[in-house]
This record gives sequence, C-alpha cells and structure tokens, in this order.
Amino acid sequence: MTEPKPDIYVVGTGIAAPDHLTKEAERILSSCNEVLFVDSGPGLPDYLATICARVTDLSTLYEDGSSRLKTYHRMAARVLEAALDRAPVAFALYGHPLVYAYPPFLVRAGAAELGLRVKVVPGISAADCILTELNIDPATNGFQMYEATDVLLRRRPLQSDVPALIWQIGAVETGLYSRAPSRPERFSRFQKHLEKYYPRSHVVYAVCCATTSLKPATVLQFEIRQMMDLAHVLHAGYTLYIPPAAIQPVLDLELLGQIDDAQHLARITTHT
Repeated sequence: MTEPKPDIYVVGTGIAAPDHLTKEAERILSSCNEVLFVDSGPGLPDYLATICARVTDLSTLYEDGSSRLKTYHRMAARVLEAALDRAPVAFALYGHPLVYAYPPFLVRAGAAELGLRVKVVPGISAADCILTELNIDPATNGFQMYEATDVLLRRRPLQSDVPALIWQIGAVETGLYSRAPSRPERFSRFQKHLEKYYPRSHVVYAVCCATTSLKPATVLQFEIRQMMDLAHVLHAGYTLYIPPAAIQPVLDLELLGQIDDAQHLARITTHT
C-alpha cells in the first residue's frame, strides 16, 4: 500500500547553502507549491526561486528586542496556514532542521492537531562543519553538547575529560533576538562556570561556520580567562568548542584484554 504523501516537508538546507543542499532536498523543494525558508546565507533566496515558483522568507519575522519564542510560533503558524491552503509545502531551515531549531517541533505539533502529514529531511549541521573544521572525531573521547544559557540555568556539570560543544554562546543569557554587540558582562557568569571544571588557561575555540564556499570559517582560539575580552566579537553565530583538559584512563583492564580476544568474541555472539 502506497504511503500518503506529506503535506509539509521540513528540510535542512545545510550551513553553506545552496552548496550544502542534498539531492533529496532539491528534489523535494522543487516538487512543492511553496517553500517557506529561514536562512540568511547569500544566494539561497535566488536559488530557491529557480526551483519553486513561490518562495517566502520567514527571516523577516525576526524583530530586534523581540522574543524568539514568539517569532518561532509565528513561523510555525505561517507554515501550517500554507499547508492547509496549498499542500505540499516545504519549511526550509539552515543546517539540520532539528538541531537547535524549535520551529519544526511546533510545526509537527500543530500538524498533528490539523491532520497534516509531515516529513523531516536532514541537512548538514553546524556540528558537522565544526568537526571538519577542527579535525575532531567524536568517537575518540566521546562528546557532550549543551546550549549556553541552559548550562547556566541548570548549572550543568561539565566533564573536563570529554570534548564539549556549547551552542549559541553569543546569545547566552537571553531569549530575545538582538544583533547588538555584547558587553563583557554578558560572559562573566558563563566564564565563571567554566572555571569550575577547567583551568583558567585552558584553550578553547569559538567557531563561526562558513555560510558560503567563497569565505572560510572563522575560528577564534583563546584561553577561558580571555572570554570576556572577546565579548564584542562573539556574536550569535559562534559555537564554543572546549577540548578535553585531561584524558580519562582505562579503568576496566579485564575488558581491555578481551577486546581483541577471539574466544571472548565467541562468548558474546551467536553461532549457527
């Protein structure tokens, strides 16, 4: 039995769109009656207009000093209204559409109430770009990821032996949208929190991913104690990467000896 087609596609456009658009994303966007998008990348609006006759920029809903949450609700409402009127439509967001993006979850909740079908299409996220930019394998020492303000609100403990990715460091301590440069005081509380788990001289990296193939990513390298000095530079597009301050030693020596043991493998697998 053929599965019903979605009324709404939630599509990730990647970080350096349109270069990061997947073949799947392009095919879906070209099949929709309208593409509603949120992306400030250069060239994307013009590119979308070549594959869909109706393109709507929802980035214009942002207002300086306004609540980001209210803006997200307005975005979701616009997508749902479009789907009710002229499905199928696409909601296209930069990066991966479910990575630190709340509007798609609002769209899915609203669609469930309205009987609309939703399909999510993945994209390249900022995390993928940062792993590449800094030459990191997250499987080597594990990985921990948090949103900057959430770290403070929940006083989250950080494992200093595990690499950390802190999202939205440049927007820490507010839920309001703003492009105004930060003062040093904005990072005082966050810097003090980091100093509970890392030496003040520990080197960290703030990464602003490239949004076009013509311009490289911006990587700022500095010690934790210097964070407040860079307040005027750390805008909302930066993500903070904290390398491990120490390497956790192997504690289970028995398992270490069994990893390459064929007899151990035979004991933990089924043979027919």
